[in-house]
Amino acid sequence: MFMKSEREKREEEIERLMREAGLKREPDIAFQEAIKKAAAAIVEEDAKKLAKTERVPRDWSISPTTTALWLLVLGAGVAFSMPSLGAALILCGIAVFVWATFLRSSKKKARRRHIQT
Repeated sequence: MFMKSEREKREEEIERLMREAGLKREPDIAFQEAIKKAAAAIVEEDAKKLAKTERVPRDWSISPTTTALWLLVLGAGVAFSMPSLGAALILCGIAVFVWATFLRSSKKKARRRHIQT
């Protein structure tokens, strides 16, 4: 009989361990894939729930009166460094404010009169 040397025994032991590790890795990979799919499904479900609950319609439109006030403030601030541009912004702010408060309200009154007749 042929006796194996220590080196051959070690090599066979390493090969056996590698085979076992390869067999053990396959179920681990399948398990990891299953975990990844389950985690992705949970995250997607939570994202859908959050999207449904957090959808609040917001009205971000700025009223003309607010725009006029911002133009006045901006014009006053710019007037110190560039007077002509500041004056132009202030005049635009006044014009928008007059339009928003007086002219626009008269159009609404005219519409109401038209609808009532």
